[in-house]
Amino acid sequence: MSDYWYEPRQKPYAMYIHGFASSARSGTRSTLSRTFADYEWLAPEITHNPFESLDILNEWARTFQPELIIGTSMGGMLCLYVDAPQAVKVVVNPSLEMERTLRQRGYGKHPYLQEREDGATEFVIDEPMIHRFIDFRKEHEFVLGSRNIALFSRDDELIGHEGAKRNAALVEKAGFEVNWSDKFGHRCNDNAVKLISRLLS
Repeated sequence: MSDYWYEPRQKPYAMYIHGFASSARSGTRSTLSRTFADYEWLAPEITHNPFESLDILNEWARTFQPELIIGTSMGGMLCLYVDAPQAVKVVVNPSLEMERTLRQRGYGKHPYLQEREDGATEFVIDEPMIHRFIDFRKEHEFVLGSRNIALFSRDDELIGHEGAKRNAALVEKAGFEVNWSDKFGHRCNDNAVKLISRLLS
């Protein structure tokens, strides 16, 4: 018998997927950890390449088998595609039309909201990046979880109300429970996390 000692994990895993200009250091992850303390929270850092990001997320999902996955903005969009049928999926203001959002933000350099794990502080939006998102959407289909919840803001300053309505119609058709709120904007703030807690209770 080996000398290897193993302490069984006491909590199920949950996974948070951050947004486009964010990182694994997002404050939302800390808020989720406090609010949903019964889970051990994972926060993989994704890239601006949706193909590469989905590979990362699927690897984490296979390895850890999270029971809950929450994604916001671009992270919400990717959450829809993660191969985790065992998980409850919650998407907050999923950015399903990334090409619109990126063109609206503008070509060129932009700052990250937090420093990335690799130390990067800014990113560049260009046409090849935009077309990767278009191709990604054409080549992938949503994967439903054990329960599927979508939360949309009526005052989404990034996507806009009409864009949010288009996104809500798409996820509702796919089988998500759609919920609307005027308590927060595009970003998943404390009010949004409180609403998620109510929806999951």
